[in-house]
Amino acid sequence: MNPAPISLFMSNQPGNGFTGIPSRSISLQLLLNDFLFNLPDTIKRNNIVVQNAISPELKMLADQSGVVSVINEILTTVVSNARNTCILVTAEKYSDIVTLNFEDSNNFNGYALSFSLMLIGQHARFEGGDISIRGAQKRVATVSFSFPDMPVASRYIF
Repeated sequence: MNPAPISLFMSNQPGNGFTGIPSRSISLQLLLNDFLFNLPDTIKRNNIVVQNAISPELKMLADQSGVVSVINEILTTVVSNARNTCILVTAEKYSDIVTLNFEDSNNFNGYALSFSLMLIGQHARFEGGDISIRGAQKRVATVSFSFPDMPVASRYIF
């Protein structure tokens, strides 16, 4: 039997303060903070400030480990390709679709960023998501990742 998920991502458990959210949901804000906690050397070395502007109320289903992995890969790629900048991370939810946006206000090397994201694209598509980049060769570049926010099994019901 698999161990219980890390309590940071659990909601609606006794004593954690969340109510009304299914117990299998993840706060995108906390998820991003957890990923950023593992990138301090890169953030410091590249002189980056990451502003997590995701609403604490925005949740996604916890059974999407593949989507979580893609989010981590995208964040790591954006941070690794950035220099002397502020990265603003936002998220929006539209019924059953979530879109994460990573906006780099001082795009360092759009070609390298585009190529690195292309390598992650296949994994994102396998998980039912899509990665796009706006302004790859401009000062401000925005990487977007859209993915379905529904149980994995229900995606394949016709």
